[in-house]
Amino acid sequence: MTETTTPERTEVGTGVATFNRRRRGILGGAILIAVGLTYLLPSVGVPDATSYLFLALGAAFAAAYITGLAPYVYLVPAAILISFGTGLLIPGWLGLPADTVAPLFLASLTVGLAAVFVIRPQRRWPLIPAAIFGVVSLAEAFQVADVIPPGLQPLFVPLVLIVVGGYLILAPRL
Repeated sequence: MTETTTPERTEVGTGVATFNRRRRGILGGAILIAVGLTYLLPSVGVPDATSYLFLALGAAFAAAYITGLAPYVYLVPAAILISFGTGLLIPGWLGLPADTVAPLFLASLTVGLAAVFVIRPQRRWPLIPAAIFGVVSLAEAFQVADVIPPGLQPLFVPLVLIVVGGYLILAPRL
């Protein structure tokens, strides 16, 4: 096996394993920046500053996805965290009534997961949680039915996120 080393890249064998040293550690650094910036927001009077943490963390994963070799495992958290933060912030930005908060939040997660599919259409699994969030969002928006019993509603999104995270950890390499 041959190995070629340059300041920017180390290639092993036929180039299957490629590592760009300039991009090393971007996720860790970006997460620390995201958390730091989020904690600065209250000191400058930004309302709902903690909701921006999700946007900032999503941006960190998006930066890792874009600047890296586009590993799919960064795309999913980027889309979910950005959607999560957007879903929390839009009602306040637009001054929407309280009964629109939950449907809008779920709709934003639907859009984020659908975006993952649009970006990487060979991966279809994000359409499953997107469809679930979409159906629940529509049922809530039009007050058709309580799809999720009221006692389980606070658990719905966290459980789905835990399942998706578990899938990303345990699934075959993506």
